[in-house]
Amino acid sequence: MSTRDYVGKDITIRYDASRCIHAEECVRGAPDVFDPAAKPWIRPDGASVEHLVAVVARCPTGALTLQAPDGRSLEPPPERNVASVQPAGPIYLRGRISVPGGDHATLVEYTRVALCRCGASANKPYCDGSHVRTGFADSGACPGAPVSVDATPAGKVAVKPITNGPLMVEGTIEFRAADGSTFVTEKVWLCRCGHSANKPFCDGTHKKIGFSGA
Repeated sequence: MSTRDYVGKDITIRYDASRCIHAEECVRGAPDVFDPAAKPWIRPDGASVEHLVAVVARCPTGALTLQAPDGRSLEPPPERNVASVQPAGPIYLRGRISVPGGDHATLVEYTRVALCRCGASANKPYCDGSHVRTGFADSGACPGAPVSVDATPAGKVAVKPITNGPLMVEGTIEFRAADGSTFVTEKVWLCRCGHSANKPFCDGTHKKIGFSGA
């Protein structure tokens, strides 16, 4: 099992190793709590609850989440749905996100996910850091972006992996490209094979290369 709870006096930190790509925002933000050289590496009582809420919110993948002693989530959903395209890396998506849950749940809800763009992740549709190993190359710009819609990027976001195809993302989302450009979309198909000539968008290349992804 990839998920483990670290229980403190006033807070529980849940860590999902399968979604961690070692961005190390937690280590930089609260080194007295998150220390990869220590055992256990997470010590919830090393900082105030308020500080931990702020630090964990910086984790781009959602590998870290916080619960109160009664099980309540301590992280409110973001007010804006934002997708940040990383150069040679994943898309960091924040919002009220639902993703099919496979064998164990119809849907799983998140506030932060990192979506694989290289096609090599063993944890699709989530990034597992394979873009580094495979040398995935992309500037993170969005030259073929759709026309921006005049809408507030809020509300629910549905991420649906198409079998052996792209990610269909529905919901009003502000995309932020690595070159600083932005646009708002309500529905988009994102490449997840890593070979589209119009990254981060799908151009059908997955069919030509025989991409496999449930």
